[in-house]
Amino acid sequence: MSSMQALVNKSAQKTAVVATIPIPEPGPNEIRVKVHSVALNPVDPLYAAHPPSQEDGRVVGSDIAGVVDKLGPGVNAWKFGERIAGLLQGATTGNEVARPGGFAEYAILEADLAFRIPEKVSFEEAATFPLCSLTAAQLPAPFPNPFKHAPLDTTRKPAILIYSGSTSLGLFAIQLAKLITPALTVLATASPANHALLLSLGADAVFDYRSPTWIADVKAATINGRGIDYAVDCISEDATTGQISHCFIEGEAGAEKRIAVIRKVAWDASLVRADVVPLYGAAWTGLGHDIVYNGALVPADPTHRAFAVEFWKWLPSFPSDFPVKANPVRLMPGGLERIVGDGFALIGSGKVADREKHQVRNEAHMQKISAEKLVYRIGQIA
Repeated sequence: MSSMQALVNKSAQKTAVVATIPIPEPGPNEIRVKVHSVALNPVDPLYAAHPPSQEDGRVVGSDIAGVVDKLGPGVNAWKFGERIAGLLQGATTGNEVARPGGFAEYAILEADLAFRIPEKVSFEEAATFPLCSLTAAQLPAPFPNPFKHAPLDTTRKPAILIYSGSTSLGLFAIQLAKLITPALTVLATASPANHALLLSLGADAVFDYRSPTWIADVKAATINGRGIDYAVDCISEDATTGQISHCFIEGEAGAEKRIAVIRKVAWDASLVRADVVPLYGAAWTGLGHDIVYNGALVPADPTHRAFAVEFWKWLPSFPSDFPVKANPVRLMPGGLERIVGDGFALIGSGKVADREKHQVRNEAHMQKISAEKLVYRIGQIA
């Protein structure tokens, strides 16, 4: 067999379609993966509607899990048949180093930018990790490098707010914050239906973001009501970043007051408190290549790639399970042929605030997404 099925972009139509394309061959430091499961992120339908490359036929999709199918020259750290997961930037530009995305029967990962799947973790669960767990780990707000870092000053009992803690990013951020820096007071916002889940993952307190008093409630939960020290805005749209900024400590010249944001221009900068600094980061920099993201070229950063390599070593370093829990999985019906019509339609390609406009179908798998990751099975593996 020399060809495979893949989900590829159609730029003029602002969508993606299933097409038959050649099976890729791994080069040096590369692994070919037979894909079992893929997980959807908001960036996937966004890249289908607004691809960074106008070149048709680029494979879309970021998060994959499967087995090692073929090793490229010089790859000795992996064996055929090992269970593996990793991250790709789907629908990327057609330059020499851009890897196609992962929504296909086979995909190419760099050997040191992939991670083994422990025995107690399913393919579907493993697929929820790559993009959002790395994003959470490398966020520029509170998280030190978990492998080489100086501990935070714990004399002040620092507090972090994870805004929209029931998102995929939020679920990982809560766990990593508590695991890497146990002295942090971890606060989060979410719908009341998800409070118990977030508390079970390590949040010290969770607040309803729809409550008119949530900002005051967050501050009241910190030591002496002083306010938070750090924040992660898992939405980063419209007023969210500005609202979060008013949860921070006041005064204390020289204190770092940082909000990690995941979108560069979707939030209203005029609403952000003057002494609070939003910091933007993208997990794609961990891939170690020049990338196009949010309409701009992001140059390769060797330090970010080195961090990603260490993170993928650390994540499966426990005997049978990951040190953090996978996102709850919503296993979607069908495979590649259902991703656009169901998964992309459910997520939408605009703002999170507009998502409910897309959720008008009655099937159980098309209900509102809340504290779940949409996962599709692409292939069967014996």
